[in-house]
Amino acid sequence: MNQDTDRESPSIPIIPTMLVDDHAIWRGGVSSMLENTEFEIVGEASSGREALILARQVNPQMALLDIRMAEGDGLNALQALKKEHPHMFVILLTTYDNPTYMARAVAGGASGYLLKGIDRERMLQSMRAVVKGDTLSALQDFVGSLPGTHETAAGAPNLIRPLSAREHEVLRLLATGITNREIAAILHIAEGTAKSHVEHIIRKLDVSDRVQAAVWAARHGMIPPL
Repeated sequence: MNQDTDRESPSIPIIPTMLVDDHAIWRGGVSSMLENTEFEIVGEASSGREALILARQVNPQMALLDIRMAEGDGLNALQALKKEHPHMFVILLTTYDNPTYMARAVAGGASGYLLKGIDRERMLQSMRAVVKGDTLSALQDFVGSLPGTHETAAGAPNLIRPLSAREHEVLRLLATGITNREIAAILHIAEGTAKSHVEHIIRKLDVSDRVQAAVWAARHGMIPPL
């Protein structure tokens, strides 16, 4: 069998990878998807607690981490893993297409956020982009797929000046509580540009600050429930 079948180059280094999910069948499926690639599975864990112990033993370069697990929150596990292994690439691989979870993932140091059901080619592309340093590329498609991100206005009848499509995206992210820097990282724009969008949103909504803007967004149904 040719072990380099799905590698970009035979000389590409092996990336020790850890799978963290409480469903053994899912772990087995992902393991099969990564066979004959540079992503070598060096360990599997079924909870955040197990993941911390395993990471100390096998020192993986990458982890694929679920959010909801029977024995704990994957987002809390993310923070713990990044605290002990700051250079580890952690990609959230989950069923939850929730911008609040995504925002927490970015704030916790995640390198990407992918939805389960993603095809093998796209998953490999995202994982390879992360290793090359494009650590937020996996977030771009997710943001673009959020309901309402392609609308031309916020849709509220009391707005004299409707929000642009980009301002609509920024407001949804702002309302999750993340900073301008984190918004900029997710949308792949400059931090100064994100700040300008926030200022324009505050003026258009006729509110005093970003907290009131977040309240406005919640009242108009722009923030999905957890």
